[in-house]
Amino acid sequence: MIPRRLYEHLKSHNWFAVAVDLLIVVVGVFIGLQAQEWNALRGDRAREAAYLSGIARDVRSDLSEIDEIIRVSTLRMSALNFLLQTASGKELPKGFSSARGWIKIEEAPPYAEDDPNTIGVALFILTTLDGERATYETMINTGGLGVMRDAALLRQIQNYHANVDKARTFETALEVNRIKLVDAEQGAGISPVDETPARALAEVFARDAGLMAAARNYWLYTNRHLKLMKELREEAALLAKAIEGA
Repeated sequence: MIPRRLYEHLKSHNWFAVAVDLLIVVVGVFIGLQAQEWNALRGDRAREAAYLSGIARDVRSDLSEIDEIIRVSTLRMSALNFLLQTASGKELPKGFSSARGWIKIEEAPPYAEDDPNTIGVALFILTTLDGERATYETMINTGGLGVMRDAALLRQIQNYHANVDKARTFETALEVNRIKLVDAEQGAGISPVDETPARALAEVFARDAGLMAAARNYWLYTNRHLKLMKELREEAALLAKAIEGA
């Protein structure tokens, strides 16, 4: 309709009407473009809200998983503390120097010798982190990083998942050391599922240098694992709070 009217006004040299027609066209195009931009922004905000909601839910799931890992690792640390100290007859160090500086030994409650679960099982059980990252990977794979307005929050999300990956990589080495301890136990004629009392098991360790060496290594790796999980838990809690408050 507008082009036909514009043509007629041009033929009749009605320049005022031509100007009005052109203005109507320009305004219409502008409004159309603005509407498209508003729709795109509204879509981006909806995607951003969905990503943040999903990531917060995933991180809360991680927190539950990390809490269970810390519980199991603390029990394992208690069992190793008891075995090494009883077998060696010496107090364990509170920390030691390394290339990374002073490494503090994480605190664990005294091992309960009357625990109905055998100490061998406490040594053997290892819970590792799966980490829920479905929403984060979806955001990356669909180009969703660009809809995140808060750059600081985005970096916090990225750093958290990078640290989850580091923890999972460390857990691979932890599992290797668990296998070494189990192999050493089998070489000494014992099994993690044997119902050997804690002090009797410590006597077996005391007589076998290979067992003691494997247990000390596993003790150090368990200590590091416990520290990593505590740090990751604090980071996860801060991230969930930051997302939910955004």
